[in-house]
Amino acid sequence: MRVAALTHPGWRRAENQDRIVVDGVVLASGKAEPVCFNVGSNVLVAVIDGMGGHPAGGFAAAVAADVMASGHHRLSSAADVSMLVSMANDEIYAMMDRIPGLTGMGATVAGVAAIGDELVVFNVGDARAYLQASGYLIQASVDDRPAGGRDGAISQSLGGLPSRTSVDVHLSREPRQGGRVLVASDGLFARSPHEDLAAAMDLPFPDAPEALLRPALDAGGEDNVSIALLELSGGD
Repeated sequence: MRVAALTHPGWRRAENQDRIVVDGVVLASGKAEPVCFNVGSNVLVAVIDGMGGHPAGGFAAAVAADVMASGHHRLSSAADVSMLVSMANDEIYAMMDRIPGLTGMGATVAGVAAIGDELVVFNVGDARAYLQASGYLIQASVDDRPAGGRDGAISQSLGGLPSRTSVDVHLSREPRQGGRVLVASDGLFARSPHEDLAAAMDLPFPDAPEALLRPALDAGGEDNVSIALLELSGGD
């Protein structure tokens, strides 16, 4: 298996508050070109999006990313995945208690853990994971937003509130087959037509991440954009 990941600040934001986790590696803002990994049969891939409009969103994302990267090797079940995400939430609140001025910092997360013969898709907030299957691109995560669109506040996040609050981690267990999994922050899909994303997912693996990024930037690049593409088998 292999992973290609990139994170771009967009054209309007001074700071890139996104983080990408691939097993024990954390990617932050850098060159806006894919970083490629050859990974083992079990892997954790996550995109963490610091919440804009809150204090220290980038710091919240970094805290969550460090927790998940340090715990990736302990994942052997869906319950372990849920516990790791909850630990990231707990650590964000712990940092709020330790450091004045961080109250309310938060982040969202989506990802996939390949464990044994299944994929565990997870999310909290409005970052997303998609599965490519039989020529279609299918959302496998659950948006924590009010029904009816992308307007309004998200209904849960890692941190993000003045006092410690637990999270209800969305989990789905999918059969491990061929194809690709896309994990991304909302800066990608908020302004990218679904058909453009689906078409880019069909491109040769090294070209797909930049092709996925292009529509979001062409639409104005108003947010940070992070993309992690997991290829489960075969490919170009």
